[in-house]
Amino acid sequence: MTAPVLTVTPDDSVSHALGIMEQERLSALIVAQKRKPLGIFTERALIQIRAGGTIDYSWPMHKVMSSPPLTASVDMDYREAYQLLLQHRFRHLVVTDHEGLLMGIITGTDFLSHLGLEYFMEFKSVGQVMSRDVVTLNSSLSVYAALKLMNDRRISSLVMEDNGYPRGIITERDLLRLIHSKKNLKNIILQDVMSTPVQTVCADVSSHEAAKTLTKNKLRRLVVTNSSGHCVGIITETDMVKGLRTSYTDHLKGVIQQKDQQLEQVKQQIEEAAILDSMLQSTGDIAISIMDTELTVLIHNQAAEKLYDCSSENVIGENAAILYENDGNLAQFKKAVAKADKNGRHEFVMQQQTNKTLRYLATTVFCIRNSDNQKTGFGLISQNITEQKMALLEIEQKKKEAEDTNIALKVMLDQHTRTKESVEEQISIKLQELVTPYLDLLRQSSVTEKQDETIRIIAAHIDSITHQFSPKARKIMLKLSPRESMITDLVRQGKTSKDIADMLHIGLRTVETYRNNLRKKLGINKKKISLRTYLMTNFTSR
Repeated sequence: MTAPVLTVTPDDSVSHALGIMEQERLSALIVAQKRKPLGIFTERALIQIRAGGTIDYSWPMHKVMSSPPLTASVDMDYREAYQLLLQHRFRHLVVTDHEGLLMGIITGTDFLSHLGLEYFMEFKSVGQVMSRDVVTLNSSLSVYAALKLMNDRRISSLVMEDNGYPRGIITERDLLRLIHSKKNLKNIILQDVMSTPVQTVCADVSSHEAAKTLTKNKLRRLVVTNSSGHCVGIITETDMVKGLRTSYTDHLKGVIQQKDQQLEQVKQQIEEAAILDSMLQSTGDIAISIMDTELTVLIHNQAAEKLYDCSSENVIGENAAILYENDGNLAQFKKAVAKADKNGRHEFVMQQQTNKTLRYLATTVFCIRNSDNQKTGFGLISQNITEQKMALLEIEQKKKEAEDTNIALKVMLDQHTRTKESVEEQISIKLQELVTPYLDLLRQSSVTEKQDETIRIIAAHIDSITHQFSPKARKIMLKLSPRESMITDLVRQGKTSKDIADMLHIGLRTVETYRNNLRKKLGINKKKISLRTYLMTNFTSR
């Protein structure tokens, strides 16, 4: 944002405000009282007032300002701030602190500077983001005629042409200067006041270069010409920033990735909770202890307290070595941990001497790993057995191992299915929440027929993402590049090669080459079947 900002009070005159705007080359001036923003006065508002009649330069600002101004909190994400401007179709956003006091202002220039020129490397040419609807006027007409036309069309500039060649330009800033001069605009000819020569850029120049030109020359627009020098469009700061769809897509990907990570964490917590719950709800004479990777005891159930004669209060937070007074038992335990770390689990029988009584503990040490196969701790399961039970124990252990394997496989399969469905649902929901509203905003704005068609195609893509494709369709899509995937979808929708060439701004011969390559990749180049028929057959959503 731009900060600090110049302001005027509600009682300051229009003449005073225009003087500041002209001298400081401002496109807008905030009207504030004790740092509280009350309104905003812009170049476009001035043109609207002048187009409706004369201006009394002694008018106080509260009579001509737009109130209340569009505001945003200083901690709002810049992408959200830009979407707010798009939603209201404004060019200025007043920034306030949490108490509603003025902090600064954001314009298209600020967005261009903040994003950095590297963002514009994603576009191939200026022609992809420029406005093709260039409004022109004969240079022999009056400034007042230009002012009326700019007000009616709600545009910020007019180009003066001579046989298709741009000869001059007049902008809102030029009109502010002329209005402030208090001259009769009907008596001033455009040819006498227009800016010339016109700053131009070729349509095939990269938008990275165009952004550098705008920033270097402190301009807000460039007239776009073809190789013959004829005017074919105009590009503004707003056009440049609007075209940065990838910036928003990256933001969307980040949101989805964050949700993915959260789902993975929930999955891990569910898995760990299920393991712990299963253990703790087992037969009462099974001792269970859970340790971290450093063998610090985290959980020690009641059976473990009795078996090792150590209360949870004295054990939790201590190293598991506290459970083994006998050095031989401790060495056996550490050896078991090392084997469990390597093989996943290790089972053994430990002899324990207590009160002159020899006991045998059937013990299992297992390594706990998360979904990324990273070690997170160890588990210790022990049970007191007699010598007579040891023979039966081996049989039971083998049987239980097989049962555990079957249960684990079923749990993993069920968990995989639930996680997959949950992730797909989250992605579907976020696409509908974060993308569809902005498509609706685009539909509400003034768009050309081609742009409207593009919006419908994007909506169709979102619908296709939110449904499950057939396995064969997914296999085919993995073979295709992004451009081939786009052309595949357009062909499937029934678009002709000419339609596709017009929509993607590429040559007809290029489209035909893509279609031939698609047939080869799909293995139908020697078959008597149309590309669209094949795609319709294999890309139909379930």
